[in-house]
Amino acid sequence: MSHLADNSRVIRSPDLIATEMDGDIVMMHVSSGQYFGISGVGPRLWALLERPMTIEQMTNTIVSEYKIDEQTCRGDILIFVQALLDQGAAQTI
Repeated sequence: MSHLADNSRVIRSPDLIATEMDGDIVMMHVSSGQYFGISGVGPRLWALLERPMTIEQMTNTIVSEYKIDEQTCRGDILIFVQALLDQGAAQTI
């Protein structure tokens, strides 16, 4: 488990194939063959991770687009990003 901070830069893993399906994202990790799915605000975060983004940048973007307070948003993003990292769907740079 890596330690994430506001300035941690995260990007999608290049070893993933992903597609949009009815507003959700379905992904497959090429090397492991594992499948993943994300829904809710997850697809928006996934779109942001097309290029390197810091936790702070993701938080600011989501707070400006959705009705959520900054502290709750940051906590949810940290959990989401950590899950992506744990599954090999994203990486820190």
